[in-house]
Amino acid sequence: MKTVPKAVVIGLDSATWTVIRPWMAEGSMPNLARLMKDGVSGSLDSVLPPITPPAWTSFMTGKNPGKHGIFHFVETEHGGYAMNYANATSRRSPTVWKLLNNAGYSVGTMNIPFTYPPEPLNGFQISGMDTPSESSPFIHPPELRDELFTHLGEIQLDLRFLGAMTTDERRYQVLAEMEQLDQQWTKAALYLLENHPQDVMMFVFMSIDTVQHYFWQHMDKNHFIHDPELAPKFGDAVRKVYERLDAAAGQIIDRLPPETAVFVVSDHGGGPVVDRTIFLNRYLAQLGLLHYHEKAASGLRTLANKLLRLGFSLARGTLSSRQKSRLALLFPKMLQKTEMAYSSFTSIDWSRTKAYCSEVLASPPSIWINLKGLKPEGIVEPADYDALVNLIIAKLAELKDPRDGQPVIKRVYRRDEIFHGPFANEGADLVLDWWSENSLFSTQPSFPEDTDKPALVIREHKPTASSEWGGTHRLQGIIVARAPALKTGAEIENSHLIDVAPTILHLLGVSVPEDMDGTVLTDAFRPEFLAQNSVQSGAASGTSGADRPSGYTDEESAKVEERLQALGYLE
Repeated sequence: MKTVPKAVVIGLDSATWTVIRPWMAEGSMPNLARLMKDGVSGSLDSVLPPITPPAWTSFMTGKNPGKHGIFHFVETEHGGYAMNYANATSRRSPTVWKLLNNAGYSVGTMNIPFTYPPEPLNGFQISGMDTPSESSPFIHPPELRDELFTHLGEIQLDLRFLGAMTTDERRYQVLAEMEQLDQQWTKAALYLLENHPQDVMMFVFMSIDTVQHYFWQHMDKNHFIHDPELAPKFGDAVRKVYERLDAAAGQIIDRLPPETAVFVVSDHGGGPVVDRTIFLNRYLAQLGLLHYHEKAASGLRTLANKLLRLGFSLARGTLSSRQKSRLALLFPKMLQKTEMAYSSFTSIDWSRTKAYCSEVLASPPSIWINLKGLKPEGIVEPADYDALVNLIIAKLAELKDPRDGQPVIKRVYRRDEIFHGPFANEGADLVLDWWSENSLFSTQPSFPEDTDKPALVIREHKPTASSEWGGTHRLQGIIVARAPALKTGAEIENSHLIDVAPTILHLLGVSVPEDMDGTVLTDAFRPEFLAQNSVQSGAASGTSGADRPSGYTDEESAKVEERLQALGYLE
């Protein structure tokens, strides 16, 4: 007998109520509106910091990054300073998918970030954005790959023109490619629902995140890089993606019986980038906490580095993703070294540096302490750690917006405030709040020769010719859910991304591991269901060891690096 899904999750990466609610009031987003009317909805707080890798991994494990081990797109090298690209091999806590398998449920997932290489589930798994390339083994079981390629054609993972959107033609090409990807994943989801139904299924769509990053300024007249000439052409780009994915969600939901539970979730929200830019390593250098090699700012070295950066920027701005991918495969080590040199990471004198930021990352701006005994050239004595951290926090508060005199960075989190668990010490020592409405700023790479320049720059309010982020992430995402056991037309509060996994487990009668940080969203359930089905706590799901395996070859790392640069997650 054909399996009828008991629960289906639709992931809309970066979806935010700030645009959905106004559009719904105008009659748009009818499928999501119908789901809200028939079920529960509310804001869904992401993890800190609210970025894709730890967020979706926390969603899948019900745990904070300190328990699953994924903090960002990159992770620091053990016993070193280099950054390696993370993927699912860095996850050291079992997913809800494996827990459901263990409880007798089959599971199928598609395009969830940080699921490469795919888990050998009872069901299937098609990996997401951490897949190096279309030729990688990103589909389990392997025979499903041939079937999908036969019925759907070749599966495309990348937007080819994203890194070079300096003309209208390129912008239209990116939007057209985004539509093709959405159609591809919608077609794949419907095919899998029909031909490979599982007890629990999840389908993720990524294009809201991408379109918000690069097109938010076109719909926001108050944005500091808003271009009135481009607004008529691209002002509806973000809305079109939302409406297209609302239709896709409607197609999926229409194929499900009323008894199937449906969840629509986002891993974080979205909002505009603001005009405040901080050069963190420049500021740390000005404070005497970071030092560059003596020759780093010499005339000859400065000229060489400027030429390197110019070449690097030109390559990123003019080559297509396909061309950069070929370079990445041909010269993986060269690309990595060029990237590290571009961000001046290789110019830091570790023997004299107490604190530093890995500015290769577009976000989040996190600060690391060069601790003795932990880092190979660490100079900070453990006894001096707290005093140094307190000093940095106090100095960051002195970075004030000259227009109102208010601190730009409203809050700095110590590591132990947001991470706990066996892998918490792998996170950055300090995480700066860049996602709250009153604490918004961007970061840019610092260069040794610019150390005397201001650490805080207020950007000029004018359109930009380059391809840059106009939107970024916010803490609050969305949740909408419908099931016979859930309330109707109700709004739920205080919901967190890590609560979804235990909620799905409880809905399906599976006990919730005691070491999950998330809790069942009991407010979403009908009282009569809870009366008959009390939340059951089960044995800890545990972790899978302290050592991080290397998740990629050099060639695969280069491919992933190129993709993350195109998406804007790497400077």
